[in-house]
Amino acid sequence: MKLLDLFCGAGGAAMGYYRAGFDDITGIDIKPQPHYPFKFIQADALEYLREHGREYDVIHASPPCQRFS
Repeated sequence: MKLLDLFCGAGGAAMGYYRAGFDDITGIDIKPQPHYPFKFIQADALEYLREHGREYDVIHASPPCQRFS
């Protein structure tokens, strides 16, 4: 299954998904994430979701709490 990890940061949540059996993971973040452990695309998460969200089976989003909650 394809998992989209929005606002991915360094990949902590993605690693949990990987350990649970997901192996096709793509992380999206507006800031560079040179240590992200899976495929990484630097982009605006919501714009990427609008354009590519249908390509994934599962979508995980964890926006920064300080700004979005």
